[in-house]
Amino acid sequence: MKSDTLVSVGILATALISGSGGSDQDNSSNDPTVPLASKELCEGIASGVTKVNWPNQNTIIKESVWHVVAPATASSPELPEHCELTGSINQRTGVDGYPYEIKLRLRMPADWNGRFFMEGGGGTNGSLSAALGSLGGGQTSNALSRKFATVSTDGGHDNAVNNNPAALGSVSFGMDPQARLDHGYNSYDQVTLAGKSAVNAFYGRGPDKSYFIGCSEGGREGMMFSQRFPEHYDGIVAGAPGYQLPKAGISGAWTTQSLAAAAVGVDPDGAPLVNKSFSDPDLHLLTKAILGSCDALDGLTDGIVGNYAACQSVFDPSTALNPETGQPLLCTGAKTDDCLSVVQLDAIKRAMSGPVDTASNPLYNKWPWDAGMSGLNGTTYFQGWRSWWLGSYGSSTNNAQRVNGSSARSWLVDFATPPEPVPLNQVATRMMNFDFDVDPPKIFATSGLFTQPSMQWHGATSTDLNAFRSRGGKLMLYHGMADGAFSALDTVAYYERLSTAMPGTTDFARLFLVPGMGHCSGGPGTDRFDMLTPLVAWVESGAAPTQVEASSSTPGYFGVSARSRPLCPHPQIARYNGSGDINDAANFVCGNP
Repeated sequence: MKSDTLVSVGILATALISGSGGSDQDNSSNDPTVPLASKELCEGIASGVTKVNWPNQNTIIKESVWHVVAPATASSPELPEHCELTGSINQRTGVDGYPYEIKLRLRMPADWNGRFFMEGGGGTNGSLSAALGSLGGGQTSNALSRKFATVSTDGGHDNAVNNNPAALGSVSFGMDPQARLDHGYNSYDQVTLAGKSAVNAFYGRGPDKSYFIGCSEGGREGMMFSQRFPEHYDGIVAGAPGYQLPKAGISGAWTTQSLAAAAVGVDPDGAPLVNKSFSDPDLHLLTKAILGSCDALDGLTDGIVGNYAACQSVFDPSTALNPETGQPLLCTGAKTDDCLSVVQLDAIKRAMSGPVDTASNPLYNKWPWDAGMSGLNGTTYFQGWRSWWLGSYGSSTNNAQRVNGSSARSWLVDFATPPEPVPLNQVATRMMNFDFDVDPPKIFATSGLFTQPSMQWHGATSTDLNAFRSRGGKLMLYHGMADGAFSALDTVAYYERLSTAMPGTTDFARLFLVPGMGHCSGGPGTDRFDMLTPLVAWVESGAAPTQVEASSSTPGYFGVSARSRPLCPHPQIARYNGSGDINDAANFVCGNP
């Protein structure tokens, strides 16, 4: 709605601005009629002149600012005239003595399309985004530029403020039980309710439809909404969801120990240098062997493992060939540039198989073999997968996310109960000594003030989406097959459990896998796509997405200037129709493997 078309609701706006709320006080002779969605209404929110019925009385709006149109730039779209609110909910002091609050930012365009949009967070959250409505999928447009009202939150903690060096720094919010719950689910519920209340006051009505998009931690948040708060959002896109992140932390310890067997040298604190277990060319040898075994399984040799399921059955690095030499990938003698040692192959096979305890009970899913694990663009190797599992090869210290980065630190402080802060320089050693019988139960434990186990407050594993489905909710999942943070096979496993629990799942939920794509983006895959447009069409018109067209954000991996492909709903894959440019999505159809 444009602000200049809303004069007819000026009486309501005047009441809101004056704070009279329909009282006997007559302001008509003194105050001009102000339309809804106006600069005056916006600026009155922070001062309290514009009344908002906040669901949580501990809501404080610190600033409300009116923005004029911001012209488009080479890398960003035009932003409309809009109102920006920043504030917080539930300011308090935690049991750890640090101050906490749930921060929020909301943007409401003057020319509104009637829709509400929340963007997901990332990592462990802890920072308040610009709330422009990030769409993920390499999109340069955003929800605000498309005239949605957009909101974001920091998840209930601040990485700069809640940063205790004695509790591994920015993950130290895990020392406070309420901060854990805010991070898991409470902050997103509170901010959604607050955002919709402000929208109602600003426009004189609530949103017609509400949407959520997030990837990684944000993907988990999307799944959490569909399960725990099914009434909040009509359409959800959940990318690379860390829906059981505490278990993924266990997998991180497993890959660390597995790859350490092939490490060369130790770091300054005595931990094996996992980054030295494979050089970049070594990893690319593995990638080429994967392509040699799996590339043609989708009917086309093109550098993409499209038929991922068949590849998992076919590929074995111990028996695979180096396609460039025709010789075994496994060195038959001394290690050379054309082969991998038996120690290296044993290490990667164990890592990819997923963690188990001593009774061989699986603790997390397996990982898919995919060419994106080490794509090569000219002379540049894709570092996405490596940054999670290994770290940069040239480093003299361990610097992989899973070895001593935020992924490992989060497990110790945020997900283990009770929290286990250790000195920062001992994180890698702690992961090397992770006990797969003793440590995994800590994500299901309670202790003292920590009355909810991490898999309860952070996990989003439920397959009971009946409430979400019954109100017409739609869920689109996506995951890159070369994701080193969360296994795409784990998302596949969730979707298949959902399909078993809720027959007819494709009527409201669909999964799209992206061969070659790393964690949320990047790599030798078609990682640029728009999920919002088909989601809106599905929610509002009933047009279920039969495919999503995707293109490469970083051309060159394939030796071509551009490439596009359809992303297909699981279990379908993209198949070449037999004629035309193999880099053009128009020449592919989605079909059974």
